[in-house]
Formats: sequence, C-alpha cells, structure tokens
Amino acid sequence: MPVREFDQIADALTNALIAGDFTAYRSLMDLPLKISTPSGQSYLLQSEDALQQDFDAYVSVISANGVTDIYRQILGFDLSQTGEMQLRCLTHIMAKARRLIAPFETHFHLHQTKDGWRIHFIESSEDHIKWTLGQTPLAGQSPTESKDGA
Repeated sequence: MPVREFDQIADALTNALIAGDFTAYRSLMDLPLKISTPSGQSYLLQSEDALQQDFDAYVSVISANGVTDIYRQILGFDLSQTGEMQLRCLTHIMAKARRLIAPFETHFHLHQTKDGWRIHFIESSEDHIKWTLGQTPLAGQSPTESKDGA
C-alpha cells in the first residue's frame, strides 16, 4: 500500500468524522476493530452497533469542540510479511488554522480485504481516546470550557 493510498484513507476518515457520515466511516473499518493506548488499555468493537456508538461519541466531541480538520502526518510505515500495513502518524486536531491540542502519535494497522485496505487496529494516546469517548475534555481545557473558550 503506497503512502499516497493511506493519505486518501486518512482524508476519507477525517471527512467522515467531520461530516458525521457513518456509512463512509464504516467503509474504512474492518470489524472487530481494536482501539488501544500505548500502555495497553484497550477495547474491542465487535459489532456494527458498537462501531456506530463509538463513532457517534467521537462526532459529538468533534462538533462540540469546533474541529474542522484532523491532519495525519506520516512518520513511518512498515509492510509486514503477512501483508499488514502499520503506519505511525503525528495527528493534528485543528479548528480552522489553530491546533486544539499538541500533536500526538497515532498508529494505524490496516489489512487487505476483498474491498481494499481496511483499518482494524488503532493505537492512540490515552487522553485522545478518553476525549473521543466524551470522558474527558481536551488537554488544557476545563470540563465546562466550550469551543469558543467561554
């Protein structure tokens, strides 16, 4: 999988999240989807309903925080002997031209399916995962702070 192809997947992922388009998001994911932190905390989305709930939580916090773009800068990639692609990215969460938080590292694991490359495992920072689930505010925000800082 060329890096250019992952860029297209990353752009489609961002567009699906910003637009709240579950159908587009679902087309990029392969179930079961494992979400993990570097410390090993993880959860597994095994059904479409579980994926929908996870997606809805993420879209809700994106909207509440005025996110307009999520840019993934590729730091490295590896194609394993089993045909799995692993990518390391520096993720930038943006509101217009402003970073909402400091960039953080994300790892994506994709494998080839009959429908093309699909994401089946994501490792991201614990703070980011808790934020996407609506469990904590963005780092540096108070729990009551809105997207306009009020």
